[in-house]
Amino acid sequence: MELTYVIMSLGLIGLGSIGGNLALNIQKSHELNVCNRSPEKVKVIVKKSSQVKGYENVEEMVSDMKEPRTIITALPHGETTDAMVKQLSSVLTKGDTIVDCSNEFYRTSRNRGAFCQSKGIGYLGTGLSGGAEGARLGPALMIGGPQKTFEEHEDLFKSFAKSYAYMGEDYGVGHFTKMVHNGVEYGMLQGIADVYAFCNQDEYYMGQVLKRIENTDIYGYLTKSAMDVLHEYDFNKIADIGHMNNTGLWCSEIGMEYHIPTPTINSAVNTRFTSRHVKAVNTANHKNCAIDFGVAVDALRFVFATSLLEGYDLMDTRHVCDESIKQAWSSGTIIECPMIGEDYRTIIEETAENARVMVMYCVAAGIPCPAVQAALSQYDFIHEKSTSMKFIMAQRNYFGQHEMMEA
Repeated sequence: MELTYVIMSLGLIGLGSIGGNLALNIQKSHELNVCNRSPEKVKVIVKKSSQVKGYENVEEMVSDMKEPRTIITALPHGETTDAMVKQLSSVLTKGDTIVDCSNEFYRTSRNRGAFCQSKGIGYLGTGLSGGAEGARLGPALMIGGPQKTFEEHEDLFKSFAKSYAYMGEDYGVGHFTKMVHNGVEYGMLQGIADVYAFCNQDEYYMGQVLKRIENTDIYGYLTKSAMDVLHEYDFNKIADIGHMNNTGLWCSEIGMEYHIPTPTINSAVNTRFTSRHVKAVNTANHKNCAIDFGVAVDALRFVFATSLLEGYDLMDTRHVCDESIKQAWSSGTIIECPMIGEDYRTIIEETAENARVMVMYCVAAGIPCPAVQAALSQYDFIHEKSTSMKFIMAQRNYFGQHEMMEA
């Protein structure tokens, strides 16, 4: 069945690793106008396809496009995209639409949506997952904004995305969903790194663990790429200093703001911060003498489940139903795996004891496993009938006369 498009003219601004690959994807089914700050990247894309027309500046591109125009922005979050939206607002007209694919903080995209609305311009805050390869072959899109605007562009999304999910009318909810997705990704990645540490940072043992994951509910993009990384990278040449684009940090901050515990995500964020400090001890010299592949697989399933549960709890603050979250994250994303949408609490119960075994071995050997340990501490705390919190409350009452609840 042939798709019918409302869009008369389509443009894309930003030809970095995501935008450049997205352009090559979209041009397979659309004529595409592109613009980028450095003209060299425009020339590269134009040479690859007769479907792509390149421009040196935004004003020239927009004036050459037919109305109604849809402009996809694939730019860094923050001031760069803010400046572009303002620039576009001065040349676009009523009925045109901006599809913002930056990795943006959701409140910023809310403000952009309201600004565009005041100008009579459509806006869709669109989280994009799948990395550069996903952008080229079919990304996963998480979309927020007026339903009418989404429906007008749904055929467009169908034409180049592996999956897409409409998350709601809120201009920021698409980027919120992608932000939480990235927080979950932080926890999962740290869990994989913890297992690598448990395996004495030995590539053979890590490979054995990953082989045993192939038929489990966590076999997806992250665990598949972990196996590729083992074969393609020399870890001795990589500085162990963690960088990030702040989406995980935003998740931690939102969890604290809404009083939602996210210990697995927090541990992943904190570990990246800690990695930037001078290391006094080379923990790679510490050896775990009891590498158990089954224990490692269960510990990783434990971390994946706790990360996803924390993500779902954060999404609950946006009143997004579980089925919509599953649709948004299950296909084409970095965190895709069969576990998404399953009963996380049951999985956590099934795997907690092996997670405990891994933590015990790591602690005994002096090997850090921050994500598994944080998730296990949270698990133990919420399973206690009587916790140490009563001691804290007694001390607060003693020195500050703060109220205590009676048991």
